[in-house]
Amino acid sequence: MSDNRTDASTESILIVDDAPVNLRLLAEMLTARGYRVRAVTSGDRALTSARAAPPDLILLDIRMHGMNGYEVCQQLKAERQTRHIPVIFISALDELHDKVQAFEVGGVDYVTKPFQGEEVLARVETHLALRRLQNQLRDANRQLIEANQKMERELALAGKVQASFLPPKLQVEAGWQIATMLKPARQTSGDFYDLIPLPNGSMGLLIADVVDKGVSAALFMALSWILIRTYAVEHPTQPRNVFAAVNRRILAEIGSGQFVTAFYSILDPATGKLSYCNAGHPPPLLFGALHGAEGHSLSRTGMALGVVETETWEQGVAELHPGDTLVLYSAGATEAENEQAVPFGDSRLRASVRGNLGRPAQETLDALFAAIRAFSGKALQSDDITVMVVFRGSL
Repeated sequence: MSDNRTDASTESILIVDDAPVNLRLLAEMLTARGYRVRAVTSGDRALTSARAAPPDLILLDIRMHGMNGYEVCQQLKAERQTRHIPVIFISALDELHDKVQAFEVGGVDYVTKPFQGEEVLARVETHLALRRLQNQLRDANRQLIEANQKMERELALAGKVQASFLPPKLQVEAGWQIATMLKPARQTSGDFYDLIPLPNGSMGLLIADVVDKGVSAALFMALSWILIRTYAVEHPTQPRNVFAAVNRRILAEIGSGQFVTAFYSILDPATGKLSYCNAGHPPPLLFGALHGAEGHSLSRTGMALGVVETETWEQGVAELHPGDTLVLYSAGATEAENEQAVPFGDSRLRASVRGNLGRPAQETLDALFAAIRAFSGKALQSDDITVMVVFRGSL
């Protein structure tokens, strides 16, 4: 017989039989194969030995003085430290109900006496091989759990680092209110927003969405945020110049394959003038007396950043009057689904904002997120949701 086992000297077998001749025969045979063997003559001694030093396998007789083999096996399977030890019954009992009972109490195999040595060895080696595979699987699962826990901790830390990128509560000009909220779908987010104080007294309003998920999206988000903030200060009056510079750097640093949609605008608080560029992002909505019940859509003026090096962006202009509300949002807001996979949609978003016009920015924001939550119910959030609400109060 070929021997494809690992080093048998590391594996121990406990033999339990009250017949000395059987103990001696089995012990000599297994010792010759390199196994470490212990032999006991009663069920009580078997339990004591197994508890003191759990073996890798047990060969167990059924008919013994005192505790029988069925009772021994039941006791072994009831205790945490011995429940995983495979038990092979070796008995002169050969009725079907005897074998069925052996398996019912937790045995893995059954050999009838008088036994053949080669058969016993084959059964022993088979179940030890299975035990080794189970141990390997258990070790692999433990390592996987530990790796997942480590990754969860690292992602949580990455999420905290990302959150530190977001601007603190910004002091805005009198008469203006800005409320923001980002709800990631995972520990890290591909969405981001920013409120950027500019040298000329204006304010940069940014919302963006990296078109990817996971760690790569988080890293690309960090790069995009840094680039946009840097070039926003360098070009305090021209959003299209900001996008052009960022686009060149993304393609130079990353190359094609990752891109980000973004809406960036420059707001003059004194006049309410808003100069903007929309790089493939869901169009923000401007509500007020002059913009109709559905609101004015600040449409896309060019494609996403990181796609084409020669792309240019048209620059749009809008104006926020007293009482107007501007809502910037990521695709996750309108694409949030309920349990029937129906998206929240543009019309529900508009309806929520219309129902809160004239109210403080924070109330409008809270009402919109409450509407999304109520609509989604128990459905899992599949994408990041980011919303920025800008409200210009009365003069």
